[in-house]
Amino acid sequence: MTTDTHADLHMHTTASDGNYTPEELVKMAHERGLTTIAITDHDTTDGIAPAQAAAAEFGMTVIPAVELSAETPEDGDVHVLGYYVNVADANFQEALAAFRENRYHRGRSIVRKLHELGIPLDWDKVAAIADGAPIARPHIARAMLAEGYVSELQEAFDKYLADNAPAHVARHRMSPEEAVDLIQSAGGAAVLAHPGLVERYEPILTRLIAHGIDGVEVFHPKNPQEVTDKVQQMAADGNLITTGGSDFHRPEHSDGSVRLGTVNPPADAIARLRQKTGMGS
Repeated sequence: MTTDTHADLHMHTTASDGNYTPEELVKMAHERGLTTIAITDHDTTDGIAPAQAAAAEFGMTVIPAVELSAETPEDGDVHVLGYYVNVADANFQEALAAFRENRYHRGRSIVRKLHELGIPLDWDKVAAIADGAPIARPHIARAMLAEGYVSELQEAFDKYLADNAPAHVARHRMSPEEAVDLIQSAGGAAVLAHPGLVERYEPILTRLIAHGIDGVEVFHPKNPQEVTDKVQQMAADGNLITTGGSDFHRPEHSDGSVRLGTVNPPADAIARLRQKTGMGS
C-alpha cells in the first residue's frame, strides 16, 4: 500500500499533553516536508486555530481534529480520533469542556493519592507544567520527574500512574460508541486510534464497525505488524477508511531526533476523510 509521505494525521500540542506549541509543531512539520497534518489533542480543539494560522505562512493544511478517550470496565482504554470536526459546534464544545473538567478533578485525586503514598507532589507544579491544557497523567509524571520523585517519566507510570498502579484514578467513563457518536454529531469522521494499544481490539473494532465507525488507524508506532495486518483486513472487509500518524508528543531520543512525520497515512486517506465528512475530494 502506498502512503502519503507528506502527511501525518496524529500529533499533540501544548493544548493537551504535547511539548510543543501549535506554532512550533507546524514549523517542525514544515521542516520535515509535511504539507498536511492533523492536530489531534486530547479533549480539546484549542490548538487548531493557532496551528492553522501558522500553517498559512507555509502553505500547509491543518485538519481540525481531536482525540477522545473512552473507557469501560469491559473494553479498557479505547481512544477515538475525530477528523474534520466542526470546532464551532456548541454541543461538541460543551462535551469537551465537561471532559476537561473531569480531567482536572481526576488530576487532583491522583495527586491526593500520591500524597497518601508518601509523595507530596505540589499541585501548583502540575498546573504550571500543564499551562492551561487539560490535566493529564503525562503532566503529573513530568512534575514528579521535575521534583525528583522518579528518575524518568516511564517510572512514574510504571510505579504510580498506570491503570493498575496505586495512584490510578479512573476517568469519567464514555463508551467507544459514545465517542463515535459525539464526533459524528460534530460532522467529523470517527477513527479507532492505535489498535495496537487496545487490549481487545478485534471484538471492539468489530462492534464499532457495526455501530458505524468510519475508520481505523492502521499505521501507528505502537501497532505491531500482526495488528497492522489484521486491522487492514478488517478495514477492507468493513469498508473503513484507513489512516496513520506518528502520535507525536515530544522528542523521542536524547539526541533530539523525533519521529514526527515518519508514520504516514495511506495515499487515499485524506480524500476519503474529506468525502466522508462532506469536505469535497
